[in-house]
Amino acid sequence: MAQRIHLAAILEREGKLLLRRERGASRWALPGGDLAPEHADVDAGMAAILAELGVAVDGIAGAFRETLLPPAGAGPEGAVRNLYATSAWTGEPRAADGAELSWRAPAELAGLDMDGRVREAVLAAFGLAPPRDDGPAILAALRRETDADGPFASRREAGRDVLRTLSGGGDADARHADLRARAPELADDVVDFALGEVWGNGRLDRRTRSLQVVAMLAALTGRPAQLRSHLNGALNHGAAPEEVVETLRMVAVYAGFPAALAAWPVMEEVFAERGVPRPGGGP
Repeated sequence: MAQRIHLAAILEREGKLLLRRERGASRWALPGGDLAPEHADVDAGMAAILAELGVAVDGIAGAFRETLLPPAGAGPEGAVRNLYATSAWTGEPRAADGAELSWRAPAELAGLDMDGRVREAVLAAFGLAPPRDDGPAILAALRRETDADGPFASRREAGRDVLRTLSGGGDADARHADLRARAPELADDVVDFALGEVWGNGRLDRRTRSLQVVAMLAALTGRPAQLRSHLNGALNHGAAPEEVVETLRMVAVYAGFPAALAAWPVMEEVFAERGVPRPGGGP
């Protein structure tokens, strides 16, 4: 079952915000609705939902404020809430299906029946409460989901194995020690999280991940050393030269020919250094 995404807007006017309550219900909510299949993306979905309310927001993408995760244990039925906040809107909100609309001062929210996470987010938007930090919860969720994946006893062991392969072999402990010498504050984070949890979780094979990294580094441009390292890593993980070429062709299509043209000589140098014949038999 796909995760439900609910879109809601903090619409402010003269220091008050608009709340909505369904007919016969006691709980108040921000105006909004679920992201529907016909919506092109979340911004388009929010714009469409507000249009049904009689509201238009200029530059809806810039009005995005934050994402609220569902409570722990809520399961797929718990909605991820994307909140937008703006005072730059036009129109006159109108209720539909017998719903009730009400303009309320933020200080009134404490006495209203409403979702606690939404209340906190609204108060933070008005500077009446500290912003919520879901970063630790997201990281903890990632760790819970990846701890049991893969054949290794720990994230450290998985990360060292990825590092060893990306680096072309050798002793994993020595590779880790070398990384610590070059970047002591970041080395363990790279090995334990980036390589151990993400690279090592087994949900994508390492060859695919290597080609993804090659594409991203090529698209970013200006990172020839990192690109060279991961081109070698892709070959170390079993990527065929033809797959590397096709990856950079995709970069040309989606990130632009200048990015691909900048990456191309780096790829050719790596092929030459490793004695890899140029795909297609060209010069």
